[in-house]
Amino acid sequence: MKKLLLIVWPLLFVLVSCQTDAMPTRASLAMVPGGLPPTFTAAPGTAVATLTPVGTPRTLPPTNTPGFIPSHTPIPPTPTPTETPTPTAAGPTPPVIKPIHAYGIREAIPYQAFPKPPGDNGWGMHWIPTVSQERGVVDQFVAEMVRMHIKWVVFLNDGTNIGNNDYLVDRLVANGIMPVMRLYRDGILPYDGNLGAMVRHYRARGVYYFQLYNEPNVDIENQQSFANPDQYARAWANAARVVVENGGLPGIGALSPGGSYNHLEFLDRTFYALEYNGDAYLLNHAWLSAHNYHGTRPYNDPGGFLLFREYDKIVQAHLGRSLPIIGTEGGSYHPDANVDRQFIEYQYTYMRNREPYFFAFSYWLIANRAGGGYDTQWEWQTLIRPGYVHPVITEFFYNNAR
Repeated sequence: MKKLLLIVWPLLFVLVSCQTDAMPTRASLAMVPGGLPPTFTAAPGTAVATLTPVGTPRTLPPTNTPGFIPSHTPIPPTPTPTETPTPTAAGPTPPVIKPIHAYGIREAIPYQAFPKPPGDNGWGMHWIPTVSQERGVVDQFVAEMVRMHIKWVVFLNDGTNIGNNDYLVDRLVANGIMPVMRLYRDGILPYDGNLGAMVRHYRARGVYYFQLYNEPNVDIENQQSFANPDQYARAWANAARVVVENGGLPGIGALSPGGSYNHLEFLDRTFYALEYNGDAYLLNHAWLSAHNYHGTRPYNDPGGFLLFREYDKIVQAHLGRSLPIIGTEGGSYHPDANVDRQFIEYQYTYMRNREPYFFAFSYWLIANRAGGGYDTQWEWQTLIRPGYVHPVITEFFYNNAR
């Protein structure tokens, strides 16, 4: 028996040792189905994805989007099929709406808090292309704006001049019309030191919106003879800072869809420049001006009247929210007044169910020579001329309160 035990015990020892060596390791598990997954290694020549730097969202939505379908009826949430009722998601948190002056300079103003005129319908009009008018002209055309149910009027101020447009602003505000002041400047040059005082003066009279510069993506609008989004971003920020500090809302100057520098790229790079320069906080109180000329292209052309949608995509990509967009120039023109009338009616009718961030559409322009204008190149684009009134005024604007 002792001899048998001496033979059996070594054999058992060997068997146990073999089973122990056969236990799977982490490396071996990776080689069999059901084991740990192997570590991923990119194949030679394959690009490895990198993280996008914070604050630099990039991918823009495609240009062509389906038509806007307005809806004011909330869709009831679908209940979760569980035995115990659970609350459903309520969607995005509504923005906190405060008086416009209650927002700090580093606090983003939601577009819902930006001021609008009483009885707002989104109908705007570009005024007369001069920097001031006689009182009789002001009275005549403000009365016309009221009869046409216009609620927004875009007008030119001679740089930082104080006083020349006092009467116009007073008459507009008294008639429930929101004035939008474009600070006319020949070139992307600094405004003078009177800017702060001018903003305070007109804020007290009811002007909130101050458009800084105009069509900076056009070469002839730039003193160095070529469009430069970085230079515009710096000039705009210097002026916008003064506007905000004095209670105004600075507007990014409208871009020309036909400018020498593609307007979509120019806007995108202007935002990048503001971010790089540390001036993006000024966008907290800013709005965007648009020149959404339509011509006679199809109604749903994204490069015409609906251009504001393309701008909003760029704004959303940078800020994650919408800025107010105000159309300060736009329109359709055709030798046959009955043709362009159809397009004008479409544009203003659209405003009844517009996207909420698109505040106003403004036709260029109500009058030129009839209002004291002297540059004849604009005459054919006016709705009122000496001895002539466009039929869209009498047959559409007069008869449509909403």
